[in-house]
Amino acid sequence: MNLSMIVFLIFIWLSTVVKSQSDNVMMDFDTQWAVDQGLQFLVEKQEQNSHKENDNFGSFTDNKEEKTYSIATTSFACLSLIANGSPPYRGKYGLNTARGVDFILRCVNRNGYISRAGDDSRMHGHGFAVLLLAEVYGMSRDKEQSQRVYEKLKKSIELTLKSQTPDGGWGYLPTDTIHEGSVTVIQLQALRAARNVGIKVPKKSIDRAIDYLRKSANPDGSFKYRLGMTGSHSSFPLTAAGVASLNATGEYESEEIKKGLEFMMQYLPPKGSRDRYYNAFYFYGHFYAAQAMYHAPSPHWDRWYPAIRSELLKKRDSSTGAWTSRFGSVYATGIATLILQIPYNYLTIFQR
Repeated sequence: MNLSMIVFLIFIWLSTVVKSQSDNVMMDFDTQWAVDQGLQFLVEKQEQNSHKENDNFGSFTDNKEEKTYSIATTSFACLSLIANGSPPYRGKYGLNTARGVDFILRCVNRNGYISRAGDDSRMHGHGFAVLLLAEVYGMSRDKEQSQRVYEKLKKSIELTLKSQTPDGGWGYLPTDTIHEGSVTVIQLQALRAARNVGIKVPKKSIDRAIDYLRKSANPDGSFKYRLGMTGSHSSFPLTAAGVASLNATGEYESEEIKKGLEFMMQYLPPKGSRDRYYNAFYFYGHFYAAQAMYHAPSPHWDRWYPAIRSELLKKRDSSTGAWTSRFGSVYATGIATLILQIPYNYLTIFQR
């Protein structure tokens, strides 16, 4: 092989490397390292005792407090593993994901409510679990698990539809007649995700939820906590959730979304601490904000992702690889790693 051929081959190789790097320009080494360490922390916190009397097998929790939110924390952990390329039984963490999904499936009650004794995730957890099941449906190599996912997902969606209030929203419990925004957004997103994979969801139910969110929007772009409630507060987390959920239904240029994005940009990290709800629900808010900014027109995402990435890397505990919050480390780490992995574009909720 002559020198010119060697130079040519090196040029071709370098061109390939540059292209692959530019495709993931936002996923630098430090970010990838933080994600890898965070995922390792998550799998270390998964319940590994498979004894038949251990109902917690497969769940992701860090402490006694998190065990009361095991449905929500397990859903976030599994979504993050899938975002890394590990759906059930595939990829580096495929077995961990499969066990987490099996835990969620065991929590689906006869009426379709995803809950269990001692778990306080309520309809929030139900919605996040439905979102997970919609993501994994059809992904599993285990045909039996795939069939169970379909059956449980269908039943859970029926429960969600029955729980919708006359105003178009949802409450903390399936039987609640009082609705509120933070529960409504995840139910709407879950319904849309289920519909996208072929589960029958009446358009009327989605339209009522969309109408609820539109009416919850304030003139300044923020979203109310509860529709029709005098003096109902608005916040960055609720606004992010509202915009992201409207995006999930196919809305990208409505007035509510444009104003919502403008409102959210006031909290571009590290400026967000003016709102007390911002800190109290930091990870919840940024879970939705990242989705909203990713679907927003340029340059929102180009400004938002580097800012939240930098802030998350600073908040990380380098000794454990985890993030912490008042809701526990698995909850925080699951969401933080989800946000950082958006450039991978693996989950459907993060696909443009």
